[in-house]
Amino acid sequence: MNVAALAFECSGEIDLGEVGAESRKRLSGFTGEWLEFDGASGRIVVRHVQPGGTPALSAVPAELIALLEALAPGERERVRGGAFVVRDRAGVLLRLVVEPGAVRVEWPKEDWSHAYPVPLAEALALVEPVSARVSGTLRFGAAPGARTQLVDFIESFEGLYPDSDLRLEREGATVRVELEGVCVGPQELLDKLHELADPPASLEGDLRVGSFASHAPDRDYRLQLRGGVARAERPALWRED
Repeated sequence: MNVAALAFECSGEIDLGEVGAESRKRLSGFTGEWLEFDGASGRIVVRHVQPGGTPALSAVPAELIALLEALAPGERERVRGGAFVVRDRAGVLLRLVVEPGAVRVEWPKEDWSHAYPVPLAEALALVEPVSARVSGTLRFGAAPGARTQLVDFIESFEGLYPDSDLRLEREGATVRVELEGVCVGPQELLDKLHELADPPASLEGDLRVGSFASHAPDRDYRLQLRGGVARAERPALWRED
């Protein structure tokens, strides 16, 4: 892997609480590529100047520990805490959680039992249409020919990979659809479904959207369609304390 070619980034901050003058002097004198001490807020923050050397995955943990070591032992026990999330093009890699007297490393784990709603437009922007992987079920009322139109649309967009599957059947006026790993833009798919559904309120379904690109769990989301209205939710990635 060409690490230099990856676009690393880091977000978050750590609230140190009350810090004495000697510790502030040590913190202010720290020179790192990614992190720095913000004296006005009393927090460890990500530097505004983007670094061009050491990847965040290796530099941020080392710099964070060095900054915490600049505190007096009693001050480390009284930090208010916070977290940094380090990611690259493949998605979230890890989270560094600071607690009084401790640093905890966490890797993301999708927890759909604690999913939370997000604006639909925000969710649809998470995955590039050309790499979107869509699975789930749909049903909607439609005029004759809708089944063929939907198949033609999906196949003309990107279509099916060898491990993908698309099944459609008509029961009277209702079209039922099952998708498994189909490559199609979620926004474009919603637009097509709204065009085909007759009446529009007949559109129902549950879709899971991911990516055929390098896995990025912080970009996965689900779409729920009820009465023709789409809502989005994303999974919790970190344990709740």
